[in-house]
Amino acid sequence: MSSKTKVILVVLIILLITLAVVGISYVTSKKAVSGPSGAVTPPPIEEQISTAPKLGRFDLGEFFATSRDEELHYIKIQVELGYTGTLDKELEERKAELRDKVINILMKLTMQRAKEDYIDGFLHKDIERELNNILERSTSESRIVQVVIPAFLIN
Repeated sequence: MSSKTKVILVVLIILLITLAVVGISYVTSKKAVSGPSGAVTPPPIEEQISTAPKLGRFDLGEFFATSRDEELHYIKIQVELGYTGTLDKELEERKAELRDKVINILMKLTMQRAKEDYIDGFLHKDIERELNNILERSTSESRIVQVVIPAFLIN
């Protein structure tokens, strides 16, 4: 085979591989948009958006606590709460009590457990459950529904 033929074959193989990758990407993106059933889900109706409960936001602040390890380690987190209903006044009035509970939760953790619970989302759920217990709002419409931890540091 001549060198020109080899070059043409290599270019054709590269083009075929490129077309195959583009085709696979196209099919995959279509399935991602449509879902496994193949039907494209329509966007929500404006009535559904307007009747959805509004999520309030409350900044509980930053927390510093020592871990239960033998060595001295500090856990620093920032906590923001998402709530439904009219909890804004009650959250403001009971902020100190809620902060104490979060610090108690943090002080019971070792450094390794804190990392794992943060990554797995268990720390978020523990804080949500305990704060709802303090507010006595475990099943009502007006309760904490989301805990966001935007800052998580361990020293």
